[in-house]
Amino acid sequence: MSILNNILFILHLLGLAMGLPASFGNMVMAGLIAKAAPGEKPVLGRFPPATTGVGASGLALLWITGLTMLFTRWGGFANLGNMPWTFHLKLTLVVILSGLIGYIQTLLKRMQKGDAAAAATIPTVGRVAFILVLAIVTCAVFTFSGF
Repeated sequence: MSILNNILFILHLLGLAMGLPASFGNMVMAGLIAKAAPGEKPVLGRFPPATTGVGASGLALLWITGLTMLFTRWGGFANLGNMPWTFHLKLTLVVILSGLIGYIQTLLKRMQKGDAAAAATIPTVGRVAFILVLAIVTCAVFTFSGF
């Protein structure tokens, strides 16, 4: 089971590696798009939906590997009561983040149909999602380092 758990953990970190740069990259790209010449905006505007897709795939990988490790390493949901409070906070933040990512996906679809309000909302929601990711990583470090 140790090899499986190591593979799951590697895939879990890969999911993180897919998600974190996507959110940070989209914040940077939003600033570039805002300052770009009108003719450049459509070209630059193709970047955020693509990276958001990578980030969403990373989040899905995190969910799959995280739930699998919950069972293979810690005995499933029955043992959640034995986990530290930082683990419960991490799970709560992951659920909130997942909702925000879904909301961003909805906003992107509206933006692609020309909804300017949706386009204006995405950077703010993206910044909140980025802060949540940092909090989730912090909680994970505290949880699994014996804090």
